[in-house]
Amino acid sequence: MSLENLALPRLEVMPNGVPLYRLEGTDKGVVRLDILFKGGYAVQGKPLLAMFTNRMLREGTAALSAAEISQKLDYYGAWIDMYSSQNSNHITLYTMSKHLAPLLGVLEDMIKHPLFPQENLDTVRRNNRSYFTVNSQKVDVVSQRYFENSLWGEEHPLGHVVEAADYDAITRDDIQEYYNSYYGSRNCTMFIAGSVDDAMLAAIGNSFGNEAWGCDNECGESELALPCPQAGRRTVTVQGTMQSAVKMGFMAMDSSHPDFHKFRFLCVLLGGYFGSRLMSNIREENGYTYHIAAEMDAYGERNAFMISSETATEYVEPLIQEVYKELDRLVAEPPSEAEIELVRNYIMGELCREYEGQSAKSEVFVNAWLSGVGFDSVNRYIDEIKNVTPDSLHRLAREYFRKDNMIEIVVGC
Repeated sequence: MSLENLALPRLEVMPNGVPLYRLEGTDKGVVRLDILFKGGYAVQGKPLLAMFTNRMLREGTAALSAAEISQKLDYYGAWIDMYSSQNSNHITLYTMSKHLAPLLGVLEDMIKHPLFPQENLDTVRRNNRSYFTVNSQKVDVVSQRYFENSLWGEEHPLGHVVEAADYDAITRDDIQEYYNSYYGSRNCTMFIAGSVDDAMLAAIGNSFGNEAWGCDNECGESELALPCPQAGRRTVTVQGTMQSAVKMGFMAMDSSHPDFHKFRFLCVLLGGYFGSRLMSNIREENGYTYHIAAEMDAYGERNAFMISSETATEYVEPLIQEVYKELDRLVAEPPSEAEIELVRNYIMGELCREYEGQSAKSEVFVNAWLSGVGFDSVNRYIDEIKNVTPDSLHRLAREYFRKDNMIEIVVGC
């Protein structure tokens, strides 16, 4: 496929003001519908409240029980993803185009008329608490929790380290209040991608676009409070583990920063593919780990730089020292044109796979919308990849790769 000037979603504002972005394509009769509500973790009054509220939407309405909702999805061969992020709550439906109309009725009932039954809440709470207990023995999961705690600070909604007691603290009244505050047409944005026709758009309009519904609140851009990074080493013990997890990084730049795409390129060169500098050194040359990666982790419009790996406990210190060695190399001298060309080819190949099909493209554009950078940022990234230079990467490495602002998290036995 060509990556030249990807077609951008077309905006159609429905009569009640809900924006509907349309990305048309064949996709063999499949459609993806995203319904997003601004809010997310940034505005929740209690830890986990956004997640619980969004998850409970499928637990029953006045017209349909949770079992009946599941049966209808199964009957039409559809599935729904429901999750919350830093600045929004997501409901994503995947289905055959011919089944969209009847499923819109199910979605409409779930979103507009949830009951939040106490018995179902207790079940959801119990199941999620069990997942939490299992994940609390996984060093990589625990290291992510403490990395975010050091990145944002304990008092920040994104920095709180979740505990088992947080699951017990959520009440039905909490969920109802959060729902009443953030679920409504004034706070809603929709995306549809795939085999879309005018009849489908009309059906979406009938369910969600004709009259105002839900809360009167418009959340705005869900401005996150400023992070309070705590640089330095933190060590967390998890008994009975075979390896230790290492996370290193810092708060980098907003997605709108003029150097954002260049920095993404630098992350790939450092640790974003099998032949990257970190993989070549730490896996291939030293054998300290099976995998190590450098990436940008998005929190709405803000982005953290993060290096992640797992290793035997005796290799933790040598691994960290080799990471700093590779960072210092990039600070000391620019990468060669040959290395940049290799990374450029790798990224372009990955983008060809990432943008294959309208559903995959829609994911990219949804993420661009969440980051607040505009859909044209997708094409700008492609342009930046083509024009990145050794000097531009060297300048970024000198500016950002400093040990004094680096968070280090080590989790293991």
